[in-house]
Amino acid sequence: MNTTVDLPPIMIATHDYNRLMSAAAMNRHRRRSRREFLMSELRRASLCHPDALPEDVVSTNAKVTYRLNGTGRPMAHVLVYPEDLLWPGAELSVLTPLGIALLGLRVGDRMPFRTNPDGPVHEVVVEDVRFKLLPDETAPARNVPDPSGKGDRNSRDDLDRRLDDALQETFPASDPVSVIVCGWS
Repeated sequence: MNTTVDLPPIMIATHDYNRLMSAAAMNRHRRRSRREFLMSELRRASLCHPDALPEDVVSTNAKVTYRLNGTGRPMAHVLVYPEDLLWPGAELSVLTPLGIALLGLRVGDRMPFRTNPDGPVHEVVVEDVRFKLLPDETAPARNVPDPSGKGDRNSRDDLDRRLDDALQETFPASDPVSVIVCGWS
């Protein structure tokens, strides 16, 4: 018997989306099943500006409380990128199967996932999203003239545009992605 599972909608901040797409592109030959799971989640995600992401949506640098398989005590971790892991007991890599499953969910959502291709299907339920960490530094002001007089080549807007161009070359429009600005598809 073949059953179809209705997956919950997910919303991902654009900076997380870009960074995860880059991670997936760089790890094409390692952990194929994880990469495929990550890519399938990124393809079905609605994208949102980081400042407009709802408070109850799981994103990187957010502390998420969840339960696995509907039993046991709730667990809480801060979702981070692997290179940012400092406290493995308190943090969870966004590139693990559980991290991928949690990303973009809202409080109350349930998401099935596997830890390996032949393993059992697990289910994670999001119970709470508490806080999002702030960056260590304040963001540079936008559209401020370059004091060196060398032009605005490294302004935040110019760097964002160049990153978008590079991503467009890497992931052409033939790889469709649902893009809705702060809305659910």
